[in-house]
Amino acid sequence: MDSLQKNYLAETARWQRFLGVVMMVFTVLMILIGLFFIVAGSVLGDSMGDIFGEDVPNGLAGILAGVVYFLGGILYFFFARYLLRSAKALKAYSITDDEADLTEGLKNNKSYFKLSGVLLIISLCLIALLIVAVIVAAIAAAV
Repeated sequence: MDSLQKNYLAETARWQRFLGVVMMVFTVLMILIGLFFIVAGSVLGDSMGDIFGEDVPNGLAGILAGVVYFLGGILYFFFARYLLRSAKALKAYSITDDEADLTEGLKNNKSYFKLSGVLLIISLCLIALLIVAVIVAAIAAAV
């Protein structure tokens, strides 16, 4: 690998590290917000009942929102971890020229994009199901 390619990898590693650190901060915030909603669910449940519907018992709406935030934070953690691991390995490769570091960096980079792709596919499927459900509900309401 020539020096220009190494420079590109080092710069990529710096950006990956920056994004990974920011994502870790947001991961912690999401988990803390989720825990807050779970703990304070009974208080917040009354005000959040409008979002989830009046049939939701008091407190359950806040707890549900908290669980969603908490699980989102856990998912976000994996994205941040892959970026930070990749950045660390690519930076090490730019210094040491050790092929194992390059392999580790590219492996974590691949894992980051694989997780992104799988999550995108799941999201697109859920959106398609939601569209079908809305169409069926609209047809049922019209009849």
